[in-house]
Amino acid sequence: MTTLTKNPFHPTGQSTQTDYETVFISSLHKAMIENCFSVGQDEITNFYVALKSKPLAILTGPARSGKIALVQGLAQSLMERESLHVQIFNGHPWWAEGCANIGNYTRLHERFSTEKILSIIEEAGQPDCADQVFIACLTRISPAELLSFFTEVAFQLQNGMIMRLGDTHLSEPISFPSNLRIIGTMDTSYYNWWNNDLLLSTTVIQWPQVSIFPDPMFKWGILFEECEFLQSCIRGRDEAYRKVFPVLKHQRHPLYPLLQVAAILKRHITSLEHVIDEVMIYLANSWSRIGNGLFHSSPDRNLAIALDLAIAQILLPRAVDAIRNQEILRNRLKSMLAGRFLHSVAFLTMLTVQG
Repeated sequence: MTTLTKNPFHPTGQSTQTDYETVFISSLHKAMIENCFSVGQDEITNFYVALKSKPLAILTGPARSGKIALVQGLAQSLMERESLHVQIFNGHPWWAEGCANIGNYTRLHERFSTEKILSIIEEAGQPDCADQVFIACLTRISPAELLSFFTEVAFQLQNGMIMRLGDTHLSEPISFPSNLRIIGTMDTSYYNWWNNDLLLSTTVIQWPQVSIFPDPMFKWGILFEECEFLQSCIRGRDEAYRKVFPVLKHQRHPLYPLLQVAAILKRHITSLEHVIDEVMIYLANSWSRIGNGLFHSSPDRNLAIALDLAIAQILLPRAVDAIRNQEILRNRLKSMLAGRFLHSVAFLTMLTVQG
C-alpha cells in the first residue's frame, strides 16, 4: 500500500508535490466503488471534513448502505490495517431482543462499550501517541447509545473534559484527546433525535441509500500519514477565519445565503454567533492544508458545496422544531435555498415528511 507523506512547501506557500488530502479522498472514493458501494465523492468528502471539524460524528441512513464500510475504509487508510487504534464494535445489543434477561444483557453491553472507549481515551492521551489517530466506532446504535455516548459527551466537551461516559461517572474529569474520533452509525431512514447539546461537538450526517453489489474482495485506499491528517484539522474560530478569508475576499457577498438563512432563524436559535463560527470551521476544513478545495477544484464551486452541507448539517438542525412545525417558515427557507443548495433543501423536505 502506498503511503502519503507530508508535502515540502515553497516560501510562496505553494506545494511542489501533489495535494495529498485530495489524493486521499479520491483514493477512498475509488476504494468504495471497487468494493461495490456506489456512493458519490461529495458524500465521502463530507465525512472527511466533518471528522476534521468535530470530534464526534453520526452516520445515519438505511441499513446496509455502506456506513460501516466507509468508517473502515477511512480508518484503515489512516492507520496500519490491523491497528488497535481502530476499534469498531456493536453499539447496541440487538441480539438480546427477545431474551428473558434483556435488561441485564443491555447493561453488560453498555459497560463493555464504556470500558472500551475509556481505554481508547487513556491510550490516545499518552504523550507518545499525540501524533497518532484513534477511532472508536459504535455501529448500529439505538437512541440510548446516542444519548449516553454522544449527546452527553458532546455537552461535556465544551470544556474539553468529560466526567461521565456511558454507565460510568468518573471520580474526576479527564481530558478528551484531540487525536480521538468517536463515530456512531445508526440504521434509520429518518433521523429524528436532534438536540442542541449533541450538535455542539457532533456532526450528524445523512447517509444516502446506495446501491451495493456483492464482492468478496475488499480493497482500501492509499495510506495517509496520521500526523498530516491531524495537522490539517482546524477547530478554532480565529484559525478558521484566517483560512477562509483568502478565498472569500475574491468573491462578492460569498456568505450572503448563510446570513439570509441565519437572519430568518435567529429567533429560533440560541447562541447564533457560535453556530456561525461552527459553519466557518467546517468551511475552513473543506480546503486542504495547501489551499485546494476538497469538494471541487474551483474555489467558487467548493465554497458552494461546503456551504450547502454546512447549512444542512449545522445551521438548520438548530431550529428543527420550528421548521418542522411552521409550514410558512419551511416553505420560505425552501424557496430561498432552491436551485443551489440541494442538501439543505433535502433536509427541509425530510422534515416535511416527518411532520
